[in-house]
Amino acid sequence: MTFLKLSLTLLVLCSAGFGEVLEDFSQVSKCQSFFYEGQAPLGLASNSTANICQRLQGEYHYATLYHRLARVPIYSAYILEISTTSRPDISSANWYLEPMLAGIPQKEMAKPSYPEMQENIEYATESQAVNDDYRNSGLSRGHVNPSQHHSSTSQLSTFTYTNMAPQDSTFNSGTWNQYENFLKDSILPSCVQTHVITGIILSGFTPGEGKWLRNRVNVPDFYWSAFCCVKANGTKRAEGRLGRNSSPYDVVTQTVPELEAILSNRYGRNVSLFYKGCQ
Repeated sequence: MTFLKLSLTLLVLCSAGFGEVLEDFSQVSKCQSFFYEGQAPLGLASNSTANICQRLQGEYHYATLYHRLARVPIYSAYILEISTTSRPDISSANWYLEPMLAGIPQKEMAKPSYPEMQENIEYATESQAVNDDYRNSGLSRGHVNPSQHHSSTSQLSTFTYTNMAPQDSTFNSGTWNQYENFLKDSILPSCVQTHVITGIILSGFTPGEGKWLRNRVNVPDFYWSAFCCVKANGTKRAEGRLGRNSSPYDVVTQTVPELEAILSNRYGRNVSLFYKGCQ
């Protein structure tokens, strides 16, 4: 193990449980509230994942389970909201990073240009994906939690590399975007509250398996999503989607149990996305 990696490991261990990186999402009640009935998905966390309560400008906006080795989010969980602001004008070189993943004692996401990040850029680059990983790759920086499902600061907070995974640009702007619009245009108006969990299926767990950017960032085989809609009369609607991150870019409607079965088979553990299935 190199000195850099050893130092990084020690820093991360020392920082666990503080700031945005948590030992458990239940440590922060606001972060827990992003999940239906306060229950985070079961079966997707591992020794390689980190729980991030995504914080910007002093507020928590959504929750992310981040895979440290694959440098992509396994999922981001949020509450769907009306978007009243336009997409922020922020260049990809200035998208946010998560200091606490690198053991930098800052309580919220920070741009690479911030002094604390510049001083520790080697640690930050080792701990997560950065702009250079995606540069000239031919793949999009795919939002797992899409900006169009939020407003103001919450919208801005989605522009962090801990909420990004490599995504085929045709898929990003095509069939997957159609699903994101469906949530915004069809599900949001009919629900009092809608909890959404969107994630990816890794193409491999190590750079020797599947497809990777620069042997650092895993390129997912699939994107997946599930929503739990609670209506005014107390009834609920839960559905899932599974989208292929390559041609033919199909997005298939799944029941939540069907999607859970697919994820369970891929990750080798029983996966439960919503408490009692959002029934």
